[in-house]
Amino acid sequence: MMKNLEYNIFIILPILSIVLFVSLVSIAMITYDGGNAVDNFSYGYSFSLNYLSDLGRDIGYSGKNNQISFYTFNLSLIIIGISFLIYFLFLPSLHNISPASFMLSRIGGIFGCFASVCFAGVGLTPSDLYFDLHVFFANWVFRSMSLAVFFYSLTFLLINKENIILSLIFFSSGLIVLSHIIIADFDFALYMSNPHNAKVLSQKAAVIAMIFMVPLMAIINLKQLNDQKISLRVFG
Repeated sequence: MMKNLEYNIFIILPILSIVLFVSLVSIAMITYDGGNAVDNFSYGYSFSLNYLSDLGRDIGYSGKNNQISFYTFNLSLIIIGISFLIYFLFLPSLHNISPASFMLSRIGGIFGCFASVCFAGVGLTPSDLYFDLHVFFANWVFRSMSLAVFFYSLTFLLINKENIILSLIFFSSGLIVLSHIIIADFDFALYMSNPHNAKVLSQKAAVIAMIFMVPLMAIINLKQLNDQKISLRVFG
């Protein structure tokens, strides 16, 4: 019974939540009809002009009702937030192999939990209703997740040297998230030919990288579940 619970938390829960996230965001993109910050009256969702947060607006830029996209996108973020909060709370239980791996996993878990809260926060604060709060949560999703990736890349390497390839791929995905922070938060986009497009596309790249991280972590988690007995506790 305990083994099934661990498998559900560390494998099924993150993968299922990501599948739901991608599905709901896809529905939101298809049903979105609210323009963007560059052209308020353009038709549909533009991958290069619309931020993901535009999908969660109550009213689109064009003034049209955005209810379907509003509910599907914001629900997807709340699901991700709750699911990964549970996931990161218990993830250090998998890494209690040595004091170093356990410590790194717990630090990574703290940043992962905060990123999860921020995911839900983005969904609960649509940008056209609670702009300042929305921006705070949106910025800290990426900042917290990049820090979590750094600590977990080291953790994966410490628990098993055979994880070096997966750890490097995982770390590389984190660098993509970090690049978005540099482009958007530190205004590196201003040095590019189209700053708005640079910020929008770097955001998409960061989100795709975070989605890609989930199956990587699931592979490493599965190896740990098969190789050792886990004592499931909050933060290990």
